Amino acid sequence: MTQRAIDVDVSLDLHVNPDELEKRARAMIVQGLRHASEHVLTMTQPKVPWQVGDLERSGSTAVDESALEGVISFDQPYAVAQHEQLDWQHPVKGEAKYLETTLYEEAQVAREIIAKAVRKAFGG
Repeated sequence: MTQRAIDVDVSLDLHVNPDELEKRARAMIVQGLRHASEHVLTMTQPKVPWQVGDLERSGSTAVDESALEGVISFDQPYAVAQHEQLDWQHPVKGEAKYLETTLYEEAQVAREIIAKAVRKAFGG
């Protein structure tokens, strides 16, 4: 039996465009921040002090795309006082520190939501 040598010429061109990667990652971080902020807002709702529902309905989210920060806010003049006054009673529902408590409780879930969005951008 005769053996022959086989030459194999393989070429692989991997071109990485760092600007495109950064652009894609930032877009997905923004998307993840939106989803994470909405998740935290949803989880906050049962803790928001309630009398007629104005405070609860005023909750909203936004994302600062340049700073890559998610924002959750409640737009009522008494929102901060309701959040900070530890001795106020909430007979119908709700509690002080309604947003802060939820942020701590849901921090890991929020991080996972953002990480999932970024992985999705890169096929993961």
